[in-house]
Amino acid sequence: MKTLEVSFAGVQLRNPLILASATPSWDGLRSNLGWKAGAGAVVPKSFAPPRKWASHPRCGRMRLIKHGNQRIGMVNIELYTTMTLQDWLDRELEKAYEGGNVIIASIVAHPDPADTGKNARLIEAAGKVAMFEINVSCPMPADSDRVGFQMGNDPEMCFRQVEAVKKAVTLPVGIKLTPTTHNMVPMAQASEKAGADFLTISNSVRSFAGVDIRTGLPRLAAYGGYSGPAIKPIIQRHVSEVAKAVRIPISACGGVSRWEDVIEYIMIGATTVQICTSVMWHGYGFFQTLLKGLSEYVERERLNSWDEIRGKTLPYIVPIDELSKRPPMVAEVDPQKCLNLTRGTCEACGKVCFYGAIRFAPRFQLARENCDGCGLCTEICPAEALTLVPIPSTP
Repeated sequence: MKTLEVSFAGVQLRNPLILASATPSWDGLRSNLGWKAGAGAVVPKSFAPPRKWASHPRCGRMRLIKHGNQRIGMVNIELYTTMTLQDWLDRELEKAYEGGNVIIASIVAHPDPADTGKNARLIEAAGKVAMFEINVSCPMPADSDRVGFQMGNDPEMCFRQVEAVKKAVTLPVGIKLTPTTHNMVPMAQASEKAGADFLTISNSVRSFAGVDIRTGLPRLAAYGGYSGPAIKPIIQRHVSEVAKAVRIPISACGGVSRWEDVIEYIMIGATTVQICTSVMWHGYGFFQTLLKGLSEYVERERLNSWDEIRGKTLPYIVPIDELSKRPPMVAEVDPQKCLNLTRGTCEACGKVCFYGAIRFAPRFQLARENCDGCGLCTEICPAEALTLVPIPSTP
């Protein structure tokens, strides 16, 4: 595998990394900076919102969510592009396209799908974009016009939006679905049936930024979208479920903070991976950090194509009732690694064992007959001294 190239919905990309539609691509210049930084494609902020959603608050709209001093996520009340579609057509797309940028045009799905298609036709005529991504997933709007995530929870509306845009343009068309749903599969299948060339999974999760307990005031006074490392398990669940239910390619988006996250997404079925929050926290240079890790991985694993690992994990994801039938396991300790047995320190595992399998008298003791095989102790142990092993069979 000489390069990191990937074919996505018929478009050849220099690598699978895409700058997602958000603040770092709010205008043509910034979109182009993402391209120059190394992204394989760039999605500018969503074009042509209905008039009432064409501006965002300028009184503070982002709040970090931390565990101690560590950033685990961010809530934002960012909306769509604040420029008119004509601004983009007249000057911003040209700026974004400089140097051959592969532009994926994100377009806001209007209540009338014909309006979405009309906007897409105007954008395609400018000759600067490679494909379209229909936005039915913005987590902020929540009123009677059903723009955003409300529309994205309706399979029929997803179908109609894709159908309208496919009729209006000749370029590949995808749709960005919402994670604020209990089951994304019906919307994904409806979009595929309508002719979607790809799916983007997904947007930020509708959320609340918390309370300042000194004043009793909300940290953000409106509901927003939660993004960052903490949402990766949510998005990975959606990606893996949808990957097993459709045949069209998937662009995964959510929680990427290191190159290993990109590999994980590919192994559960993604073809490309979109990044936003980490770019907002670390700058456009974050793409080079990811690309370095991916290049070294490809060389180390001697991959000839991303296809060799795409979907590799999916056959091993099973229903909970099937998992429950597998042979039981119990904890086992390595006395050479255990900090309590070697130094008399650390009782972390005892605090998290609720089955009475671990006690200290005064040193670590394991009552395997009480172990329920939950595995929490193996996750907590700082020395990796605990593992789960099959229950020995009796003679």
